Amino acid sequence: MRRRKLHISLAALLIGTSHCIPHARAQVTISLPEANIQGRTDYIQSFTGGQYSFTLLALLPTISTKAINNTSFVSTTGGGTVPLNVAHLKLEKINNLSLLGSSNDVTLSTADQVLISALATVSLSAGPVIINSRFVTANQTWVSGIYKTTLSLTASGILGGTITPPSQDLSISVPAFISPPASIGTTSMLVNDLSYYRAANGISSNTVIPLSTTVPYIPSIKTGNTQFSFSTIATYNALPVTSVSTVNTTLTGITNTTAVALSTTDQSLTNTAGIAVPTNNSQSLTYTYSIGLNQLKTNFIQAGTYSVPLTYTWNKLSSAYPSGSLLAQSNGNLAVVVSDLAEIIANQQAVNLSFTTANDYKNGVNVNMSNHLKLSATSSYNLYVRATSASFTSGANSIPLNVLRIGPMAGQSGMNTVTLSTTAQQLIQNADPVIDRNLNILYSIPASATGTLLNKPAGAYTTNIIFSFVAP
Repeated sequence: MRRRKLHISLAALLIGTSHCIPHARAQVTISLPEANIQGRTDYIQSFTGGQYSFTLLALLPTISTKAINNTSFVSTTGGGTVPLNVAHLKLEKINNLSLLGSSNDVTLSTADQVLISALATVSLSAGPVIINSRFVTANQTWVSGIYKTTLSLTASGILGGTITPPSQDLSISVPAFISPPASIGTTSMLVNDLSYYRAANGISSNTVIPLSTTVPYIPSIKTGNTQFSFSTIATYNALPVTSVSTVNTTLTGITNTTAVALSTTDQSLTNTAGIAVPTNNSQSLTYTYSIGLNQLKTNFIQAGTYSVPLTYTWNKLSSAYPSGSLLAQSNGNLAVVVSDLAEIIANQQAVNLSFTTANDYKNGVNVNMSNHLKLSATSSYNLYVRATSASFTSGANSIPLNVLRIGPMAGQSGMNTVTLSTTAQQLIQNADPVIDRNLNILYSIPASATGTLLNKPAGAYTTNIIFSFVAP
């Protein structure tokens, strides 16, 4: 009786133990490398699809696979899916028997598909079933996260044996990354024509930055200094001091962009919604820099190069997988390059001083030429005037040049009065850069010089007058 009781107790213990063993589903996770997503290249990895076993003698069975439960890989970390057809499977080997040469390459779907057909001449030994998987990254926009489906493997046929477990979770892990160029280089805004100082919108320039990412993000920008550094080989009276806030930045082609004035504080270039993961994980961002007309004429008139370092930042949205921060940064420079430009425009081409009465000879003659000249120069300048001939002439008759004075009208500042000569005379000395400065000029023959005109035959005595920034 004691033996019987011992036997019954042991049986009860064995039964209880077998019920305590939980059923654990196998899991396989394929981690897609960032390089394959960026390069749009296939990723290949082998994994164990289960253990093949048999009772007696086993011949090579027909082995099939399919996805069950889901019609796609479903995100376990947020919304979204990945189509099943990104996964291509082949039977690589069972135990040590290589089967790649005879296995079918199947595209994963919910339909049962044959990896390999039974071959009666091949016998097997028990062991791991190795699956060769190929994931096609092209034509798919990958969003960071974990995407899962359930994979079924079955063996069928006479004496085919079994594969355990019959199903397992197959997951794709998509890494979170933001990948800009290592260096952006220099964005140059070229002010190489005076027309920019007259354009209603001033000047703008673009730089295009390629970006690859699997997360939605917010782009931002900041400068390394509060003011532009300045260098020049042009003449100047004072070095300009120009704030970086004179330049505005925005993203062209982005609907929720926010224009900002450059600053040493990092500033977002979109609203809080940011920019979604781009199609095929790649896009080009167009950064547009602009300087308004008033800012250009006030702060960028001296010829030279205005430069400042820039830091570009791309921050993952906090709501995107994975939790925590993720950002990428690249450095560049912004340069506003103002060429050494100069222009003189004579608004009136002819100046006439007429002697028609005795009082003209007694008192002299003068004529005011309002807005006679318009000057523009992006470096400090001198203004000269000279005649091209040795005298005023009328046929064979002549009058000396030195009867004529050229100088400022009343109220016109910063100009000398000079006596006309074939040698260049300085009207303006070392003036600051200017755009479209109008000069009111007085032409006169004073009473002290009218004696030279007496006894001259009547006629129109002429010469050509040249205004220039440089003395010849």
